[in-house]
Amino acid sequence: MKHPSPVTRSIIIGNVVVALLDVLLTLNRPGQDSWIRSMLALSPANLLDGAWWEPITYMWLHAPPVGFWVTHILFNMMTLSIFGGPVEARLGSRRFALLYLLGGLSAAAAFLGQAWWQSGLSLAGLHAHTQEIVGASGAVLAVVAAFALYYPEARLFIFPFPFPVRARKAVGFFIVLSVVFMFVPSLSFIGHSAHIGGLIAGYLLARLWRRDIPQPPILAKPVRMGMEAAAAALVVADMSEADFRKELRKLLDELGHGRWRPLDPRERAILRRAHLLV
Repeated sequence: MKHPSPVTRSIIIGNVVVALLDVLLTLNRPGQDSWIRSMLALSPANLLDGAWWEPITYMWLHAPPVGFWVTHILFNMMTLSIFGGPVEARLGSRRFALLYLLGGLSAAAAFLGQAWWQSGLSLAGLHAHTQEIVGASGAVLAVVAAFALYYPEARLFIFPFPFPVRARKAVGFFIVLSVVFMFVPSLSFIGHSAHIGGLIAGYLLARLWRRDIPQPPILAKPVRMGMEAAAAALVVADMSEADFRKELRKLLDELGHGRWRPLDPRERAILRRAHLLV
């Protein structure tokens, strides 16, 4: 069966492959950057010198995956694996890929905007700005923002809070925290402006597309069972286990690929028997 989140899986594999390649290229050169890092990382100076590809390539590279910094790629990919599936299923693979790409580009634009402001709004000063940024955080946070918009009441456990936090509140808190941290010099190595850029892009795109995609039937509000639904429930209850599993697998495969639509009474009865619908 086709993977339910092919784009999410491909992005994770791509990031891991680049990280492993970066390690292999620096095994015999401790303390030095590999050529792939010099080529893919984004900096204002390089961009103005003609490295037009960096706003796209930087999001596939992470901090050197050794020691503490191994958490950079692990955290990003773990976050993507958690939130990417539901968002890709809701949007479809093509729009999800566009969401991820535009989230990363918006994060790059926010970082460059901050660098320009720190350079005194001077192009010459920006040309001298050599600070680099790497990582998929902006693109991943665009996915998280979309998740918070589509599933605002979902409860998330976020360190260090010992209690669940609703998705919409968690994203709002993260934006406020990122804005505050932008003005903390000791944390300047973290791309807080890029995080904000990714979150805003994800929210705006998800809001723009929300009217075009149907509400998942499993999240629909329960309705009072009528005569037709009661009849369907009896038919489904009398189905053999083999026939029931066959129809359930077919229905879940269709819904898992984002082909949501109003369910007929028989389909709702199948999901109820599987305890997937209240």
